[in-house]
Amino acid sequence: MDRDHNGIITQDEWQGSARSFQVHDWNGDGRLSGQEVMIGAQRNTNWEEADHNPNSVERYVSWTTSGFNNLDHNRDRKITRNEWHYDTETFRRVDRNGDGALDQSEFLGEAWDDDRGDSFDDLDANNNGRVERSEWHGGSNVFTQLDRNRDGVLSRFEVVGGQDTTGDTWDEFASLDYDRSGTIARNEWHGSVASFNRFDQNRDGVLSRREFSEVAVTGTSGVNTPLSGTGSQYVRVNSQQRWTDGGLDVRAGDTITFDASGTIQMSDNAEDVATPAGSRTGRTAPDAPILNQLAGALLARIGGYGPIFVGDRRSIVAPVSGRLYLGVNDDHLPDNRGEFAVNVGVQRR
Repeated sequence: MDRDHNGIITQDEWQGSARSFQVHDWNGDGRLSGQEVMIGAQRNTNWEEADHNPNSVERYVSWTTSGFNNLDHNRDRKITRNEWHYDTETFRRVDRNGDGALDQSEFLGEAWDDDRGDSFDDLDANNNGRVERSEWHGGSNVFTQLDRNRDGVLSRFEVVGGQDTTGDTWDEFASLDYDRSGTIARNEWHGSVASFNRFDQNRDGVLSRREFSEVAVTGTSGVNTPLSGTGSQYVRVNSQQRWTDGGLDVRAGDTITFDASGTIQMSDNAEDVATPAGSRTGRTAPDAPILNQLAGALLARIGGYGPIFVGDRRSIVAPVSGRLYLGVNDDHLPDNRGEFAVNVGVQRR
């Protein structure tokens, strides 16, 4: 990536997404250099750094022994899926032996490098449905461990897994509410005291869903802070682009409405077309973001979580809070043509 060979990678040289660049820019100086570009290098994530990154796993997790203990609710020396409150993709990467639980050595292991902040779509810079070694920014041992069929590339299935889910039932607040009390207590919170206090607007020592949702979107503790881009937006969803900014911020529980039209062509075959509902021939794509749904269908993503199947549905309920993005359910995007036109709106709960 360092095209001018000056030992620094600028945003123009970076092959991943803007969010991916920010993940790797540890010191926030707008360029990658030194330890930031050293393969296999690990940064020491601390609470202060995590508190300023509200849309990442690091908002709550400190990748230290204390961070492991914080997640291990029942103190059995392993973190199971019900104790892991974040995205499936990250869990799969850390679970090196594939037994469905994280022991301390996996959580802190040498294979755990800074590509944990990059989703499959961040890494797949050329949108061809594969992650090549040239697109991988982390340690080679992690790449090799994920490359289960040893073909030298990572498929979406190898990185994300084949969960039979549309992604629209996951609830970030509920996942943190370990005792299912309807609030998040301090001992259920996996961030710093300062971040908990920022969410706890009424200072009652617990976080309500409203408090959590408001701060998760705005990044502030002011209940009157306006959200950017609320209301409705007209979005042209480019079928060659993985995610298009929907121009709206949503809160968990909001109803998102869609009025989508248009067709896209997904290969050189003129008959291989899709509407927002999906492929007219009924085909699927082997490494699409959602494996069990029709190729080419309209998708949504909220913040760093998703994807969510939309298709021809007129509305969905936001499972998490964050920025709304739209895309199409295809694995190889460069040979696509056309776009969907979507009027998208938000109805507050």
